[in-house]
Amino acid sequence: MVDQTPEVYIRDLLRTYLTDPNPSRVATTPFIVSRWPFQTDLTTNHFPRVSIINQFNSAKPFGVGSSVMWRTPRMQIDVWVKPDQPLTIDGTVYEGIEQVTRIANDVEDAIQDNWISYLANTGKLIILQSINWYSPRMEYDYALWRITGDITMANIQL
Repeated sequence: MVDQTPEVYIRDLLRTYLTDPNPSRVATTPFIVSRWPFQTDLTTNHFPRVSIINQFNSAKPFGVGSSVMWRTPRMQIDVWVKPDQPLTIDGTVYEGIEQVTRIANDVEDAIQDNWISYLANTGKLIILQSINWYSPRMEYDYALWRITGDITMANIQL
């Protein structure tokens, strides 16, 4: 398996276990991206979006004189939704703050429920330490609701 960065692991996990709630999505704008969601067209068929950004990645030797590294990456996950774009998720219509919160909950559930089984195939020891969400807020410059979460994990890199 090709060695991937932590944000790609999380992106691929979410792409595997989350369903895009927008049936009219523009094909060139994926639901989940492993970078800042650069998008000049802010129309409804480009949202919601989930972005994963690697905030930092610290490393220290696993033991004295060891070449094995203990890395602690910290990921930022952002969920972006249009405030005036109602979407039906599991039979319930969500809009604005309720939609951004619902998608954030789905992201967290997908990570927590599938972390071990999904990453077991990588052959690496990757430990999920925490997921912390901040309060949703309106990004007035873009007219989007946004909720940000931090994921801290640790892995042994040979």
